[in-house]
Amino acid sequence: MKKIFLIFMISALYSCGSAKYNYFFDTGKQLDFSHGKWILNSTQSNSRIFDTELYDTSLKGFKKIMGDSLIEMNDLRSTKLVAPKIKFQLSESDLKELKRDTDCDYIINIGGNAISDGLGTLSFSDQNENSSNSAAVSITIYDLNAEALISSSQVYGKTEQQDAIFPDSKQRPSINPSSHMIMLKGAKKLIGKYEKY
Repeated sequence: MKKIFLIFMISALYSCGSAKYNYFFDTGKQLDFSHGKWILNSTQSNSRIFDTELYDTSLKGFKKIMGDSLIEMNDLRSTKLVAPKIKFQLSESDLKELKRDTDCDYIINIGGNAISDGLGTLSFSDQNENSSNSAAVSITIYDLNAEALISSSQVYGKTEQQDAIFPDSKQRPSINPSSHMIMLKGAKKLIGKYEKY
């Protein structure tokens, strides 16, 4: 009972900030994930703390779509001679080499960028409007057989200032997601778009 009361009190004192997400598909909005072997490459981001979480979020999201057709790069390296690091932007010769070395059909690259933490964890509704927390995630998917890029997408997330619910609540702080958390949620949402389409 005390725990419930404490949660209620914290909710009353703080309002929760949120982020708004914008999605961009340069190519390959609708893909058929029902056939072939797909490789999930190691994720790349500027967040040392959350890079592992970005990978785990991406793996979980794409596993939901593809099931056992999705192969992790580290698992592949245990049975095949694959380069220790695969680039994010792949040339035709890179794709040809990957096809030869992996005997898979597609590779998925995911990159994250924690852009700014301008608001910090707590902010007030009358704080500078230009302050924000923001992050971006990019996904590129290549067809190893055709040696071509078949999908390129991005999501950009940015915190939104919340209007005060009550007239006297302008001095109550809101809890904002950090740029790192926006990056993780953005990855989850962008992968969800692939499942939807």
